[in-house]
Amino acid sequence: MSARSARLPRLVLLTWAIALAALAVLGVAVAHYLRAGSGHDMHAMHMGGLDAADALSRAGADPFGPLLGSALVTKWQLNAIAVAVLVLMAAWYLTAVALVPVRSPGMRWPLKRTVLFMLGLFVCGYATNGAIAVYDQVLFTAHMAGHLALVMLAPALLIAGRPLRLAMTASTPKRRDRLERILKGRIVTVLTAPPIALATYTIVIVGSHLTGLMDTIMQNTWAGEVEHVVYVIAGCQFFLLVVGDEPIRWRLSSPVRWLLLALSMAVDTFTGIVLMQGSHTVSMQVSPDVAVNALSDTRTGGAMMWFAGDGIMAAIMITLVIGWLRRVGTDQADESGWLEQARRATFTEHTGSADTQAETFDEDDATRKSYNAWLADLERRG
Repeated sequence: MSARSARLPRLVLLTWAIALAALAVLGVAVAHYLRAGSGHDMHAMHMGGLDAADALSRAGADPFGPLLGSALVTKWQLNAIAVAVLVLMAAWYLTAVALVPVRSPGMRWPLKRTVLFMLGLFVCGYATNGAIAVYDQVLFTAHMAGHLALVMLAPALLIAGRPLRLAMTASTPKRRDRLERILKGRIVTVLTAPPIALATYTIVIVGSHLTGLMDTIMQNTWAGEVEHVVYVIAGCQFFLLVVGDEPIRWRLSSPVRWLLLALSMAVDTFTGIVLMQGSHTVSMQVSPDVAVNALSDTRTGGAMMWFAGDGIMAAIMITLVIGWLRRVGTDQADESGWLEQARRATFTEHTGSADTQAETFDEDDATRKSYNAWLADLERRG
C-alpha cells in the first residue's frame, strides 16, 4: 500500500467501494431492462415499447391504478441516470467529510450538515424514482409534486449541507486557494447575484409551466430528464443566497433573504393561479389504467403550486426567522457597522470617555456607569 493510500481514512475507501458496487449493479439493471423489452415492463406496453431512454430513466415504471394511499410508497421505477449521479454526490460528500480532520486538524464536520445534505439527495431520489416519478407523465399533479421537490425542497436541504464550504475545508491549501478564486470570481459572482438568481428562478417556474414547453416535457422522456437537472440547478442557485453560508462574494442580511423568499412566493402564487383558472390542459400521456380528467388534474396541479409551493417557502422562512432570533441574543454588535460607530461616537462626545474599543466598551464597569449616567440625564431632560 502506498503512503498516500495509507493516509486515506478507511471511510473513504469503504465509501467508494460501495459507490462503485452500486454503479455496477445499475449497469446490470439497465442491461436487463434493455434485454427484457416491453414484455416485462408495463409502462413500455402502455407507451409503445421500451427504448434506451426508458431503460435509463424509467425502467420498471408501472402507472397502474390511482396514486393514493400505499401506492405513494410502493410504486417505484429505476432512473439509473439520477441514481448514478446521486451515488457519486453522496460518495464525494462523505469523502470530503472524512478528509476534514486530515486537511484541517482538530476540526470535524457537523453531523447536522451531513444529515441535511443526505436528506436532500433522498428527496431527489424519490422525486426521480418514487411514485410521483412513476406517474409524472400520466398525471400533471404527480409531475407538479416532483417539481416542488426538485426546485424547492431538495435544493434547500442540499445547500443547508454547506457543500461548497465543505469542499474548501477538505481541500489542500493549494486547491483551497484555487477553489476560493473560482467561487469569488466574476462568473460565480454574476450567476449568484440576487437579481440574477431570482430572475432564473422566475424564468424556470413560469417558462416551464405557462408555455407549451410543459406539453413537450410530459411527452418526451429526455426532455423530462433535462427538466430535472434545470430545476435542481435553478433551485440551488436561488437557495445558495437564501439559506447558504457559503464562501461566495455575496453576503445577504436576514431581511434581504426574507424578501427574496417573499418574491419567489409571489412567482409561485402567480403561476399557480394562472394554472388553476386556465382552460388549457397540459398534454399528458394516456394510460388505460389511470382514469383522470385532464382539465381537473391541470387545475389541481396549479393549486399545488400555489399552496404547497408557498407552504414550503413559508416553512423555510420560518426556519430562517427562528435562527435569526436565536442569533440576536448571542451575537455581539458589529463594530464596523455604521450604527455601532455612531453609538460610540455619540457616547464619547457626551461623556468625554476615550475608551470605545470593542473588547471593553460594553464590559468595562466605569464605561458602563458613565453610559448609564448619560442615559439617565437624557431621561431627566426629556
